[in-house]
Amino acid sequence: MLVGSFPMSVDSKARVTLPAAFRKEMLDGDSKTLYLVPMKERVDGFTPQGFENWVNSLFDRNGEGFNPRNRKDVQLRTSLTARAVPVDVDSAGRVALGKLDASKPGTREKLGLMGDVTIVGADSHFEVWNTEAWNELQAANDEELDELLFD
Repeated sequence: MLVGSFPMSVDSKARVTLPAAFRKEMLDGDSKTLYLVPMKERVDGFTPQGFENWVNSLFDRNGEGFNPRNRKDVQLRTSLTARAVPVDVDSAGRVALGKLDASKPGTREKLGLMGDVTIVGADSHFEVWNTEAWNELQAANDEELDELLFD
């Protein structure tokens, strides 16, 4: 389980270092590949198996999974898999966020992943947020968390 939040900086080559605990949890043997998936406000990072599990879980409705004969299911699944950008974790534990822009120019700028970022453990995957956006989200969630925890 990936937990915690870690302020980091994106270097001049558009790389960011993953926390050591995340690397230990996510990288298995010789496999150094992760999938980065740009979302509306952040980038999610998955192992290949974790990404497959996540995509499959999105189609789990009433005990039924992905239906290859349903046009909408096929289009949505293709859209999800097309967003995924495979990246290798280098020997220093960094991932190349710049590959997001190679896939779709302007992605990092749109998400604000140019300088200070926060890498967040989200159970089975990690998220990369613009630090300012992450801090605003956490401040907005404080009241709701209090209500969740206490009657």
